[in-house]
Order: sequence, then C-alpha cells, then structure tokens
Amino acid sequence: MAKVMRVIDTSKCVGCKGCQVACKQWNQLPAVETEFTGSYENPADFTPETWCRVKFNEYENGDSINWYFSFYSCMHCTEAGCMDICPVDAIVRTDYGAVRIHQETCIACGACVGACPFDVPRVGEKAYKCTFCADRVENDHIPACAKTCPTGAISFGDADEKLAEAEARVNELQDMGHANAQIYGKDELGGLKSVYVLLDSPDMYGMPVDPTVSFGTYLWKVAMGPIKTVAAVGLAAGALSSWFAVRKEEVKKEKEEKVAAKK
Repeated sequence: MAKVMRVIDTSKCVGCKGCQVACKQWNQLPAVETEFTGSYENPADFTPETWCRVKFNEYENGDSINWYFSFYSCMHCTEAGCMDICPVDAIVRTDYGAVRIHQETCIACGACVGACPFDVPRVGEKAYKCTFCADRVENDHIPACAKTCPTGAISFGDADEKLAEAEARVNELQDMGHANAQIYGKDELGGLKSVYVLLDSPDMYGMPVDPTVSFGTYLWKVAMGPIKTVAAVGLAAGALSSWFAVRKEEVKKEKEEKVAAKK
C-alpha cells in the first residue's frame, strides 16, 4: 500500500468541530462530560474516549481577537518515541505509514504518554489515540475527519502528492500577504504523516516548535531495547512509574498555565 498523508490547512479551518463528531461516530466513542475552562475549546484535552479535537488559540490584536483554529490528533511520526519506548511492542507502524496501538498487546503502562512530544496518547484500560482510521484506509476510504470536513481544511491522500499540495498552498498564502505562513511536519521527527499548513509559527497553535524524542526515551531504546520484554514486567509493576507520573504532572501544569493565560 502506498504511503499516505493527512494535511491540515489551518487557513481553511472554521472551528466547526465536525472532525471531532465524525471521529466519535465512526469509532463509536462515547461522549465525555466537560466543563467551561475559559475558552470555547471543548473538550480541553484528549481522553481515552477523545482521539481528536479542534484547538481554539485566541490572541489579542489591538481591539480585536485573532483566532487560530487547528485540528489536533496523533501526528503519526516517522521517528515515533511511543514506538521506541513501548516495552511490549504494542505500537507498530502500518504498511501505509501510520502508527497504531495493538489493544490486545498493550499493558496500559503509560510509557507512550510521557514519550510523545505532542502529548497525544491517553491511558484507560489500554492506551488510546487516533488510528488514522485504519479500517477505512485499508478499504480505500479516507479517514472520517477528512471525509466530513466542510471546508477542505483536512485532506488525505498519497503522501508525495499531499506534501506537494501543502507546499504550494504555503507559497500561495505568502503571496496573499501571510508572511509567516509555513509548513509543519515535513522534516519534524523524520517527517509527520499529519502535515500542517500554518499561518504563523507552530507555538501560536499550541504545538512544539522543535519536537524531539526525549533523552529518556532514547536511552530506553538503546540500553533496554534488547531486554525490554523482560523489563516490561518491572515497568508494569511501577519501576518507572514515578518518572511517568512526573511527566504527566508537568504536562498538566503547562496546560493549566496556558488556560490561565487566556483568561
């Protein structure tokens, strides 16, 4: 199967959240209870039952507000830290380039959460995240999020063709006066399968400017890789649980500070 890519053109996103609804419906994910946190973004975070969401990034611009809407989900990285750190090899790459979690193998240790520079996976009974709609793609259909997007902000297809389209769109936006328009995901972490067309820098959309796989993840891959199946027993029992707990708390604190800054 040919390599595929999802392109998110943020200049076309209107924040309708149709992608969120489509993802829930197709994957038969239940609704989750949420509360107002000072932003129209809702839900404010991923959960084991929420695999994609639209970010509402708001910035004051004189007397007006600039809205940077953006679909956010698993990036399906080429250099995927979640794959490297998974102690039981539950996270694999498909023939078409997506990163998937095999639920029958996952032990819900949470290692992938701390290893992901985009803070995407969430753990319930198992670890969960976007599957790239594997059941649809493997049957020659596009993911539900791209299928439902009313403005064409999310598109899907052959990786080379979609990347060329994204680059052409950036040039078009720059010619229209958006000097900071840029592509995100072409080179990051060896190339992402979710590539973005941005009107401004990645941090304005709540994404890391230079995403990297942590040293701890690299160390695990090099030092523990040969015996990671055995080491998984210790991990599941909590040998590294404190490290992951600290990482989760750091991520939570960062989110709370961002919410507070918007109020």
